Order: sequence, then C-alpha cells, then structure tokens
Amino acid sequence: MELRVLGAHNAESKTTRLESHLIDKVLVLDAGGLTRSLTFEEQAGIRAVILSHRHFDHVRDLLPLGVGLLTSGKTIDVYAIEDTVKFVSENLMDGSLYPDFRIFPSPETPVFRFHTIEFYKEFRVLGYNVMAVPVYHAVPAAGFQITSGSTTLFYTGDTGKGLSQAWPHVDPNVMLTEVTFGNGDPDRAAVAGHLTPNLLEETLSDFKELKGYIPKIIVAHMNPAWEATVRRELAEVQRRLGFELQISEADMELDI
Repeated sequence: MELRVLGAHNAESKTTRLESHLIDKVLVLDAGGLTRSLTFEEQAGIRAVILSHRHFDHVRDLLPLGVGLLTSGKTIDVYAIEDTVKFVSENLMDGSLYPDFRIFPSPETPVFRFHTIEFYKEFRVLGYNVMAVPVYHAVPAAGFQITSGSTTLFYTGDTGKGLSQAWPHVDPNVMLTEVTFGNGDPDRAAVAGHLTPNLLEETLSDFKELKGYIPKIIVAHMNPAWEATVRRELAEVQRRLGFELQISEADMELDI
C-alpha cells in the first residue's frame, strides 16, 4: 500500500495544506488539500473518496475536484456516514456554490455518487476492505480501517479523548492519526475533540494493553502554531513507549 500525504495540517498557508491523503493513486482519505496537491492527470486517476466527517478542512476540495473532472466522463464514489453525506449534500452539493455534482453533468453520469455507510459493517472499495468505527469529535465522525493484502491501515480522522473505544474493533499494523494541539492546551483539545501528545500516549497505552503491540504511527492534522511543540512532545512519547513514529508532511510518500 502506497500512502501519499497531500496535506498534513488543519490550517492552510504557503507551506501547509489541509488534511488529505491518497492511497495507491486511486483512493482519497478526506478532501481538504486535495486538488492543490495533484496535477489534473493525477486527479483524473482518483476513483473513490472516503470522508471522515463534515468539517470544512476535510471536504473543501470536493468542489474543485468536481470542476476538474467535469468533462472526464467519470463518476467518483464518495463514502461517508449519514451525517457527513447529509451535510455535504445540503451545503456543498446544493447547487448554490458550484453545480450539484451529484447530478451534473447528467443524472446518469454525475461527477460524484454518494454512499452512506454504517458503523462496524465492512464494505468493499476498489478491492480494499473498509470498515468505519465511531470516533469522538465535535461533530459525528468516523475512523476507517482499510485493508489491502498484508497491510491494515487505521485512519482516525479527527478525534480526541475516547479513541480507545475503537480499539476492540480494529487491528491495524499502521495507524494514521491526528495530533492537533500541544499538551499545554488540553481544554481546547477537549472542547474541539482533538488529540494532544499526552492523549495519544494514553490511547496507545490502552491499545498495547489490549492488543499486545503498538502499530507504526503516522501523525497528521497538526495546528501550525503548535507544531514545534507537538513534534518535541511526540518525541518524548515515542521514547517512553518505544514505537515507530512518522510525522507526516505534504508530498511525503510512504510505502506502508
């Protein structure tokens, strides 16, 4: 499984992009910094999108992706939980900002076809086995376990304290997780439903107690104002728990 990080932050600037990831050039995990990271030829290779939740930094680039694929004749399958499908349909795909790409350029061959998924029910996407599990966030959100061959990736999406409730249901050897704030801002992390290095350490300790191991950890969705602190605090967590850690950056390509 090849993972390409398209965006690794929750705020955008000249040097940072909103969160988005591309698996094997065909499967997108969240659509924050998606289109600004890919050529039109690469965008044309996308066949499916999985959305973790409805926040803007995870769905924004669906619209420019729709424009880029308008004349391609392709239909992209988009998978998300009911809350996300409803919100995106009513607020992004209602035709007021851009065309309603659920029925445009034609109802027979729209740019996007949305699929509502249920928690804990495995489904197939492009040959991948995928399962959604609920995770705690400020809005309804899902983490996704994605399996291909010998690789099982768990993508947490945005989440905070309470992530350990997902552990009985997943068995990844790689975990792509958010860590948004530093340990010095626990109240904001709690209200917003995000992780700090301390919270990551707690939930990884729970994982190890239950499973007997800690998977390789890839960290994304950092807040740029906290990034230097988060990197330093994550190094301390890694030293204490002894796991493999990769802090992601835009355009990073990983063979997982």
